[in-house]
Amino acid sequence: MKHVEGSGSILKSRLARGMFLLVAFGAVSICGAAVPGFTIDTEIPAGNAIVNSIEGDTVSIRQDLRDTKGEWFYWAFRVKGAAGRTVRFDFRKPDGTALDIVGVRGPVVSTDGGKTFSYPLDGKATTCGFTYTFAPDENETLFYECHPYVRADWDAFVARHAADAAKGVFAVETLCRSRAGAEVPRVRAGCLSGEPKHRFMFTARHHCSETTASWVFEGIVDAFLADDDLGAWLRANVELMGVPFVDYDGVQAGDQGKNRKPHDHNRDYSEFIYPETKALTEWIGEHAQGRLDAFIDLHCPWIRGDYNEFVYATRKDPKITPPTAQEDRFSEILEKIQSGALRYKAANDLPFGKAWNKGVNFAQGWSSVIWACHNVKEPKVCRAMEFPFANANGAVVTPEKCRTFGRDIALALRVLIDER
Repeated sequence: MKHVEGSGSILKSRLARGMFLLVAFGAVSICGAAVPGFTIDTEIPAGNAIVNSIEGDTVSIRQDLRDTKGEWFYWAFRVKGAAGRTVRFDFRKPDGTALDIVGVRGPVVSTDGGKTFSYPLDGKATTCGFTYTFAPDENETLFYECHPYVRADWDAFVARHAADAAKGVFAVETLCRSRAGAEVPRVRAGCLSGEPKHRFMFTARHHCSETTASWVFEGIVDAFLADDDLGAWLRANVELMGVPFVDYDGVQAGDQGKNRKPHDHNRDYSEFIYPETKALTEWIGEHAQGRLDAFIDLHCPWIRGDYNEFVYATRKDPKITPPTAQEDRFSEILEKIQSGALRYKAANDLPFGKAWNKGVNFAQGWSSVIWACHNVKEPKVCRAMEFPFANANGAVVTPEKCRTFGRDIALALRVLIDER
């Protein structure tokens, strides 16, 4: 293990790609400074953090950018052995510059090993840090920038639908092997016997740290399998095609994903350097013969501020992909029929040329949506949608609320189809 001198003593060991173990020893004194008797590590699902220093009960910490160009915000770490302490976590660069990478409701925290998460510091954290008091019996605590979602969560979701798989209305297959050699899942649901009247495709995690999108994805699949009128109609008429983790390796490793060098997965639809993007386009061409009624790519934005704290769709360059009446109508329908707490407003959609949605944003290559607009035959809806991490028009973002919104997307597509 590499020994790093600081105000305290921190040992850092590379365990695996994206995994660091950061240990602070108690009951010793180095360089005249007492070292706190707790440990910080990233040996958790999608762990990501680098400790700069520990001085008393103050931790200077930062996100691990790895191969990301510029700054991004994802981090996740575990603290063990801090029961009864009050510890300050400051997010800073090595030179001491503050990093504004704490979410609008503070960290998502778990004290039961990742079974449940909550926002105990909502309204108490700052943009660059938080102070947390560990309960007297709290010996292991997980801190995440956002609700985590990794392959184990997907596997649990699949297991809950084992009966649907047995009925022949739900199938999990392999899209391809990732660059690390892992099997990347793809899913089909709904009308799987015979030729469906319609096909919808949904993708998530082109940027691997955008976890909220995965809960929305679950809600969409749930809608196809539900024992209600919507589920029955979808199973009779529509085949869902989906890829839950486009950047599969990044999801598992806890990478940022956004602005990955030389370009990230959602700028790879010109070069296809990642196996997932190439396999996704080939699946559309071979299985769907290039025809989809809807292609929707699920994303998450930045962590706070305008266009980061409400649900919205990004509109495309009208010179490349002219807007259609059906796109506008889908937005109108979704706003009208939505039933959950994450309220969507069509007026909040981000026009091309405003904020970050400009041509320069795609200089590195086509996004999945741009590719689909050029290659999918006459889609009625072809868009990216953004789902906030913590706050959506005042509502606390939770997995269940995201799932409800996923169902609303499926319902809005049904209404749009029925209007023809």
